[in-house]
Amino acid sequence: MRGAKSYTRAEWDDFFRALEALPEKPRHEQRVTVSDAMKEKRAQIAATQAKGYTLEEIVQEAGRNGIDVSIGAVKYALYRPAPADANSEVADTRGKSPGQPPSGRKKAGKRAGNARDDVRQQRERGVSQPGSMQIQDAFSFEIRPDIENL
Repeated sequence: MRGAKSYTRAEWDDFFRALEALPEKPRHEQRVTVSDAMKEKRAQIAATQAKGYTLEEIVQEAGRNGIDVSIGAVKYALYRPAPADANSEVADTRGKSPGQPPSGRKKAGKRAGNARDDVRQQRERGVSQPGSMQIQDAFSFEIRPDIENL
């Protein structure tokens, strides 16, 4: 069995100095993924669609220009949801002042002092209780151990 590769600090320092010394690559030589290109050129794709062209025709035009991309990849790149690490609420900033909650969303307020409802909701969501042999999560069915045939 081989161990993990390791190098001296001097070798790493030389490598990083070499990286810093590299000149900037000209823009026309830089590689761009389909996803990044679609993010940058969304407006142009939308304008082309407004002219009456379909995504399939746009993909065919890309092929004629040497870009081999599938219609699925273009759709995925164009219509991707916002990254998960961004705020969980999508803010609608049209005509709203900062600090105003987004439209159509209600804040989920928890009723205080109703412990029985809290326990029932946890059971429904599948929160396991200490000492319980019942295992369930929020997206699956109830699993009970077979203890009858011991």
